[in-house]
Amino acid sequence: MKRLYFILCVTMVGILLEFSGCGSKSYLQTKDKSSESYQESSAGEKAKSVTESCYVQVSGAVNKPGVYQLDAGSRVYQAIEKAGGLREDACATELNQARVLTDGEMICISTIEESQKQTSVESDDGKVNINTATVEELTELPGIGETRAQTIVEYRESNGLFSCPEDIKNVSGIGDSLYGRMAGKIKVD
Repeated sequence: MKRLYFILCVTMVGILLEFSGCGSKSYLQTKDKSSESYQESSAGEKAKSVTESCYVQVSGAVNKPGVYQLDAGSRVYQAIEKAGGLREDACATELNQARVLTDGEMICISTIEESQKQTSVESDDGKVNINTATVEELTELPGIGETRAQTIVEYRESNGLFSCPEDIKNVSGIGDSLYGRMAGKIKVD
C-alpha cells in the first residue's frame, strides 16, 4: 500500500510539473538559449546579437558612402574601411580614426579643398579655430612653435574637438600664462 501511494505521489508531481511547464524539456532549452548572448544562425554558427552592433553613416570623401553595420566598440577607421577607404582627395588630418563609434552617428569626411575653404572662412575674424587649424596656422599664435602646434593637433586627434577655447590648457605645455597670451586670438566652432 505504501509503495502504491509513493508511485501515485510521484506521478502526480510529474503531471503537475508537466502542466506548469517546469518539467518541460523545451522550457529548459529556451531558458538556456535566452541566457546566452548569442543566437543560433541558420548555418548553425553563433552570430552576435543585434545589441552588440552599431550602425553608422559614412559620407563625403570615401569610395562607397553609405550606412554600415559594425560591431559595438568599432572605431572610425573600421567604418572608413567598410566604406571602401578614403578617396585620394580626402582630408584625413581632421578626424580621429582611433575614436570609438556610437550607434547612429554620421562620419563626414571632408576633401582637402573643402577643409581649406572652411579654414579660410573661419579665419576672417582674425581668430584661429583650434579645432580645425593646421600646424602652420597654430604657429601663428603667440608662444606656439611647430612642436607645440603638433602637440595640439595630436591632442585634438586623440581626444576629440575642444569644447571651448580654455580646453587648450589640457594640452601638455600650455598653462594659464601661455593661454592668457593667446586667449583673444583663438576660438572653437
